[in-house]
Amino acid sequence: MFKIEQIDPVFYRKQTRKATLIIMAIFIVIGFSTAYLFVSYFGEYSNNKLVLNLIGAFIGLIITGYLVKTLFADKPWMRESMYAWQLKRSLMHITNVERHVKEAAQANDPHALKVLRFYHLGLEHMHKLEGNSSALIDMIAEKKEIEEKMQALGLPLEQTEFDAEWVERYKDLE
Repeated sequence: MFKIEQIDPVFYRKQTRKATLIIMAIFIVIGFSTAYLFVSYFGEYSNNKLVLNLIGAFIGLIITGYLVKTLFADKPWMRESMYAWQLKRSLMHITNVERHVKEAAQANDPHALKVLRFYHLGLEHMHKLEGNSSALIDMIAEKKEIEEKMQALGLPLEQTEFDAEWVERYKDLE
C-alpha cells in the first residue's frame, strides 16, 4: 500500500539531485572500469574498440542498476527518489485503466471515485514536487467534478492511500 506523504518540494529536488549525482558517479567509475577491462582483455580479438567500449559500458550500467536496486534503494539519501518512483508507479497503475475508471466514476461508482481522487491528489503532489505547475491547470475541472460527486455520495475526499489491487477489477474490462 502506497501513501502520499507531505514532502517539501525544494527538499525533494535537492535530495533527488544528490542521489542522481551519487549514482552517476558510481556509474562513471564502474562504466569506465568495465569498458577499459573489455578493451584490455578482448582488444586483441577485435579491431573494433568502440564496440568493446560500448559493451563494457553497458555491463557497467547493468552492474550499477543492480547495486542501486540491492544496496542503495533503502539508504536515507535515496528515500525521496524511491518515494517518487513508487508514486509514479502507483499513478501508472491507474493510468493503464484510466478510461475504465472514468467510465465507472461517471456512473457514480464509489470505488472508481476514490481511485480517481487518489489519482488527482497523486498527480498534483508529483507536479508540485517536480515544479511543474502548468500541468495542474489541465485537471482542475475533472478534479472539481470528482470532488462534487464524492461529496454528494458522502465519501471522504482525503484519499491519500493506494493499493495496486484496487484497479484489478478495471483490467478485466480491457
